[in-house]
Amino acid sequence: MRTWFLGAAALLCVTATQAQSPAADAVGALFSPKRIVKTNLAGYAWLSANVNYEQKTGLKTSVGLLGGYKLPTVIHVSALGDLDGEKQTYTGDIEPKGLFLNPYFRFYPKEAFKGFYVEAFMRYFNYSYLVPYDYEKNGGTIRANLDGTASAVGGGLAIGVQFALASRLYLDINAGYGMAVGQAHIETNDPNLELEDYLTIKRNIEKYQDDADVQVFLLGDLLKDPDAKADESHAEADFTNKVFPTLRGGISIGYAF
Repeated sequence: MRTWFLGAAALLCVTATQAQSPAADAVGALFSPKRIVKTNLAGYAWLSANVNYEQKTGLKTSVGLLGGYKLPTVIHVSALGDLDGEKQTYTGDIEPKGLFLNPYFRFYPKEAFKGFYVEAFMRYFNYSYLVPYDYEKNGGTIRANLDGTASAVGGGLAIGVQFALASRLYLDINAGYGMAVGQAHIETNDPNLELEDYLTIKRNIEKYQDDADVQVFLLGDLLKDPDAKADESHAEADFTNKVFPTLRGGISIGYAF
């Protein structure tokens, strides 16, 4: 009889331990962090001030939004050439600046916020910049700027790993690849130029588009198939429906709560 009681007691202890495990997991999930505020340290190398918010939506899923502002970053470009005997070169340093947004959804095979994850992301940006150029006229050189804007939207997939460095301090490392569609606009209304000058600029853009060394660097595509216009006060060109690859990646550090 004593042996029977000891066996029954041992069985009850095992059953109680097994029953506590799901309960402990539920309590742990209840009091674990539900959100993380991070910043991508790698982004600052490109002068991109940013903040990243991630929110749990389930035991293994989360959604988030990375957003920020790209500060002016110098990129050198050079273009076009001679047209009708006029030397017309678009050269100089471009400094794009503007807003970018990166919403995403993550699936963690183990547990949200912990370990390996797969991510589906979207990407949007809207930048402005100046394109300096030299224009030879009447034996002199006119130095002016094209006003430019570029925007795009797209998405892709990424993989990464996130883990706790301390009780509330997290490190997030990821990399991804996708595609985007964008457009760019350039325009000049220099008071030193006249109608014939603007028409020359328009013809230059159209005639030399295939030979241009200038790159719409924000769209990852050469200046091709422009919709160029000119009148007595300005010249402009639009480049639309440009498809190009987009990258996602970074090393972020954040606080969970």
